[in-house]
Amino acid sequence: MSHDLVIKYVEVLHRQRAVLAEAYHRGSVDKTDDNARAIYELQQHRALVPFTQDTYRLASSLARHLDEVLQKERMYAAVGANIGELAGRLPYLIDETEKAHLEGRQEDADAYADNFNAAVFDLADSITGALQYLRMLADNSFANVSTLAEKKRQNEYYIGRAERISDALRELQMAGMGESLEERPGCEGLAIAFRSQLADRLPQWRASLLDITDILKSYLYRLRQVEPAARRLRAFALFLKRNPDYVAPDVDEIAEPPAWALRARPLRLKARPDLSDSATSDALADLARALPLARVLVRREPKLGMLTDDGAAPPIIIPIAPKPYQVALDRFLGAVATANAPISAIAWKAAEQEFDALPGDIWLHCVLYEYAMDRRRLARFSFERVEATPDHALSGNIVVRDVLARRVE
Repeated sequence: MSHDLVIKYVEVLHRQRAVLAEAYHRGSVDKTDDNARAIYELQQHRALVPFTQDTYRLASSLARHLDEVLQKERMYAAVGANIGELAGRLPYLIDETEKAHLEGRQEDADAYADNFNAAVFDLADSITGALQYLRMLADNSFANVSTLAEKKRQNEYYIGRAERISDALRELQMAGMGESLEERPGCEGLAIAFRSQLADRLPQWRASLLDITDILKSYLYRLRQVEPAARRLRAFALFLKRNPDYVAPDVDEIAEPPAWALRARPLRLKARPDLSDSATSDALADLARALPLARVLVRREPKLGMLTDDGAAPPIIIPIAPKPYQVALDRFLGAVATANAPISAIAWKAAEQEFDALPGDIWLHCVLYEYAMDRRRLARFSFERVEATPDHALSGNIVVRDVLARRVE
């Protein structure tokens, strides 16, 4: 039955589309003999509401819908006006759903759940539409106003609207509804719509809102910077309007230029002699003779040739001595290669008095580092760490006491 009512309502709107379009674009529609039946039918379906005698306007809900579809900008539009109210409904619907479920009223619980899902979708659509509208305003810098004062007031108004939306998003994030829905009996199904439409989109909405707020505040700051100069221009324009016969005084007749004349940067003039003037030809000739002669540089083209040995000294080759740990590692690997059993790195270094200056911990670090960095060269050797027991079960430190090296057959 409800399905048929929706079809009938849409058919009425389509049948009387000309009257609806006129009411939307003109702001109102007058009742005449030709459209009297159409206006009566639209008024019965609450698409038109009386404005004055024999004049009708579109219903507010239908006008807002057309504004959103056509992206029509309204002066001081109530952006996000119902977001707080829609968000405030959610806790009450959750409580009623839980109570109906605990009392065994399953039909009422289902009805409350449907209302909750509808409220969630309405809230998500309202937030998305409000952010899109604010973004459009921020991008076009409020091109629907003409004066600086209007721009400033409108900017402050929409900053307040953006802050209201931010407060509503903060309450939704801090309320923890998503976690509580899964724990409350009979509300598990509500968490799906809440999570997909609100909880998962909150970070994206907050980031977009922060970006829009930064643009609005930055634009307001620029307006405040321009305002003093604009005020002076408006005062001068008002003075010229009230005194149309005003003529600015001649600058040559003023002993000292006024302060406002010094604000402009003077023109940079460059003097150039007129070579065609015979009166200055003698002076220019004397000036040209007084100039110093320019040095003429003859540039010689390089000739093709060949490199010759100019008897340069032979290059000096400075041998680089290996480091002590590198010498010790080579000897240690030689000992491991000839041994049949694993050899302790600490015990081997203790037996070699030549490397007493090399600390034991540094020696173990060098052995493990060389093995980690050059596994291909040391592929025929196996290194095993001897680790100490940690001081605590949750300790993340690895203490290496020794390294056992053996030859891989």
